[in-house]
Amino acid sequence: MAFRTNTSQQLSLIDSACGLTAREQKALDNSWAKIFADDIFPAIDEERFRVLYSTRSQSKFNTPVNIRVGALIIKEMFQLSDDDIVESLMLDVRYQYALHTTSYEEQPLSDKSLSRFRKRCYAYEATHNVDLLHDCVTDLGSKIAKMMKVSPKIRRMDSMMIEANIKKLSRTELLYACISKFAIFLHKNGRDALLVGMEHYYDPNDFNRTFYI
Repeated sequence: MAFRTNTSQQLSLIDSACGLTAREQKALDNSWAKIFADDIFPAIDEERFRVLYSTRSQSKFNTPVNIRVGALIIKEMFQLSDDDIVESLMLDVRYQYALHTTSYEEQPLSDKSLSRFRKRCYAYEATHNVDLLHDCVTDLGSKIAKMMKVSPKIRRMDSMMIEANIKKLSRTELLYACISKFAIFLHKNGRDALLVGMEHYYDPNDFNRTFYI
C-alpha cells in the first residue's frame, strides 16, 4: 500500500452538499461539522503517517489518512462503533462535510479501514516507540476542545481521552488477532480438541461480530 496525501477536494456535479436548501445549508453551517471541516480536518498532519506505507510507486494507494484519523476522532466524540461511523459517513451529509468527502461517488471507508489503520499505528509504535496517533491528536487538542463546545450532543472529553480510546481498541484487536491466528492454525492441523469453547476464533466473520456489532 503506497502513501499519498489528500490535499484537495474537487467539487463535482454529484456533490451531496450542492443540493441543500438554504435552510439545510444554514443548519450545516451552524453544526459541529462546519468547525471540524474548517479547523480540524485541514490541520491533520498526514505526513507523519507516511512511515506506515510502502515506498513502491506501483502499489495501490492508501485511503486518505486525514479521513481515517478524522473518522476516528468523530467516532470517539459521539461514542460510535466502527460500523456506525462508516454508515454515518455514507448516509449523513454532516459527516461527509466534516471529512471533505461530499464529492466522492463512494465514501472511502469500509468496515475494516479503521481497524487496519489502528493496527499499522500500533505495530509501528511497538517497533519504533513512536505513538503516531497520540502525537497527532495531541497537536489537535485545542481545536478539538473548541469544536466540542458547539453541541451538547457531543460527549465531553479531552483530546488525551480520545487518543487513549483509539489506542485501547487497537491493542485489543492485536490480542484478538494473535489468538485467532493460533486457533486457525490448530483448526487447519486437526487439533480442534484443544479449541473447545474457542471455535468462534476461526470463523472469518467473528472479528466483526466481536468488535463492531
